[in-house]
Amino acid sequence: MSTQVVILTRDPIYSVFLEMTVREYGFVPRLAAVMEKVEELSTLAPTVAWIIDLDNQTSTVEQVAKKARKLAPDVKLVFMSSAFTRELAKECIAQQVLGLLVKPIAIARLVEMLSLLRQEITLTESNQVLPKNEEDAKQEELETGVPMEHPFLRYSNLKCPVCFRPFRTTRFKLWTVPVSDTDTDFCPICNESVHPELYTVVVCPACYFAHYIGKFEETRVIPERARTFLSPVGIEERKKIAFKLESFCGERTLLHGIKSFELAAHDAEQLKMSGWVKLAGEFYLKCSWLCRRMGHGLHEKQAQEKALDFFVRAYKPYRADGGKYPGPMIIQSRMEPGLEPLLDRGIVVTGFLIGELARRLGDLRMAREYFDEVLELPFLNKFTSLVTHVNHVARLLKETEQALLNSQNP
Repeated sequence: MSTQVVILTRDPIYSVFLEMTVREYGFVPRLAAVMEKVEELSTLAPTVAWIIDLDNQTSTVEQVAKKARKLAPDVKLVFMSSAFTRELAKECIAQQVLGLLVKPIAIARLVEMLSLLRQEITLTESNQVLPKNEEDAKQEELETGVPMEHPFLRYSNLKCPVCFRPFRTTRFKLWTVPVSDTDTDFCPICNESVHPELYTVVVCPACYFAHYIGKFEETRVIPERARTFLSPVGIEERKKIAFKLESFCGERTLLHGIKSFELAAHDAEQLKMSGWVKLAGEFYLKCSWLCRRMGHGLHEKQAQEKALDFFVRAYKPYRADGGKYPGPMIIQSRMEPGLEPLLDRGIVVTGFLIGELARRLGDLRMAREYFDEVLELPFLNKFTSLVTHVNHVARLLKETEQALLNSQNP
C-alpha cells in the first residue's frame, strides 16, 4: 500500500501545484477541502504527512495537531499560509510541526519539506522552521559581502550561546539534495555526491562549543558550567579533540565533519545539556552516516560503537521487567543523570537503533535481543511507519542468522 500525503486546501492553484510536486517526489497525494475529509483519508492508508492550508481554515493549529496525534501518531505536520505572523509561527512551532510553507511557496522550501518526510522525525534537524523571507536574505548578503551562489552551501551569522562571540559560518542548503529513501539505520539516501552531515554541527571558532545548527543559538547554559567550559584548560582540551583544526566555518573536509560530531558529543556532556546521553548517541550515529557516504568503513565502525554505547544507556530505563514493559516507578528509578524521559516514539527508535547498530557491528545475539524487545513494546503499533521498518530490518537479521546457521551445519 502506497504512502500518502493528505493536502487540505481550497486554493485551486496550490491544489494542482502541491499534487504534482508531491507525486513527483514519490508520495501519493490526496486532496481534501475540509478537515473531516482529511480525517477520513487518514484511516484508509498509511499517511506520512498532513499539509494544512491555514488560509480560510476554521480549525485552530492546536485542534489540527490534536486530531493528527489521535488519528495518525506517525503523521508529520506541515502548515502553509499567506499570512504567517510571529504569533502564528510560534503557535505552530509549539505543536512540533515539521515546517511552515509561506505563500507564495518557494519550490526549494517545498522540496526540503518533502525530503524530510522520508526521514525519521526524531532524528531530523531542519535548518529552520520559518524560513527567512527574500528581504532578510538580501540583507544577510549585504552584511556578509558573500553572494549566495555556492551550489550547496549558504552563510549564516550566529552568536555563540556560551562565549557570546558572533561569527559567520556555512550551513547546508537542505533543498539541494532531495532524499530518495533512508538506509536501515535511518541514514538519508541522496542521489548526489554531497554530504550534508559535514555541516550538521556548527562549531564556535572561539570556544569550540558545538551543537546542531538549528539549535545552536537556542542553547541555554548554566553560568557556573559555562565558566568551567571557558577556562583555558577546557578550551585546550577541545582544541585537542578538534585535532588543531583552526576553523569549521568554511568548506569542510571529512576530518572537519568527524571532529565536529566528537566536539558536540563532548560538549553536551561537559555542559550537562538536557538529555545529553541520547544526544551524544545521535551525534555519533550521524557521524557514522557521514563516514559511510564517504566510504570510510573504519571510521564508520568506530562511530557506530560509540553511538551504540550511548543509546544503550539512554534505553536502559525502558528495558523489559520480567518480560513486561516497566511501569513509571521502575523507569524513574533507572534514570541516571543526563537522561530525560523519552516519548513513546523516541523509545521505539532508540531501542531499534541499538538492535540495528549491533546487527551492523556483527553482534547478532544483542541485535536479536533488542529487536525482540522493541517488537513487544505496547505502543509500537501506533507508529505504522516504524512497525514496517522494524519488521523489515528484523527479517534481514533473521536471514543473516539463518545463513550463519546453514554455514555451521552444511
